[in-house]
Amino acid sequence: MVEIPDSERRLLAALAWMAAQYLDREGELDSLSMSAGERAIEELARYGLVDADAIRRSATWTEAGRRFLELN
Repeated sequence: MVEIPDSERRLLAALAWMAAQYLDREGELDSLSMSAGERAIEELARYGLVDADAIRRSATWTEAGRRFLELN
């Protein structure tokens, strides 16, 4: 994962934890067909925290994503 400014990292951490709390189904993220969930998955994928399917319906945490959650 690339170095990101602290303020951006805090926002990304909030998004990642929201996804972990509300979208995670046994290690796989499911957008629940909500546009907000799809956008969350898209942004997490952009930072390399998840591997998303082509339509952003579901994703799995990457090793970097799991580490990010542990550290934030």
